[in-house]
Amino acid sequence: MLLLVLVLPVSLYDLRTGRVPNGVTLPILAAGLLVNFPGSASLWLISLILYSAWQSGWMAAGDAKLWLAVLWLLPDSAPHMVFLVFFATGLLQIILRRLKGQPLTGIRSPGAWRTIPFLLWSLYAH
Repeated sequence: MLLLVLVLPVSLYDLRTGRVPNGVTLPILAAGLLVNFPGSASLWLISLILYSAWQSGWMAAGDAKLWLAVLWLLPDSAPHMVFLVFFATGLLQIILRRLKGQPLTGIRSPGAWRTIPFLLWSLYAH
């Protein structure tokens, strides 16, 4: 619940400004690494995919760091739910762009808000 309270304002800030503050994400990431290192193979795979998404320009660095922080702090929730959340929120973005008459691709939009459905599911599952 505390993680949701931390991430919700960060996600809203990201929606408004397009930035995710390191002052929030890096301590969460450090705590997750301290508690859950060395992690599972699936957690490392998802971390590599997020890193690749950032390097490819599909995701901003702040969004990738926030996702990494949340995933390392909640590693048991990670494997299948990450892909489900990205699929569902991606579909939602496509639908909203279609309704607004915007191009479906080529629009850079904040992505930190995607952690909210993931955290809500994690709270429900535990």
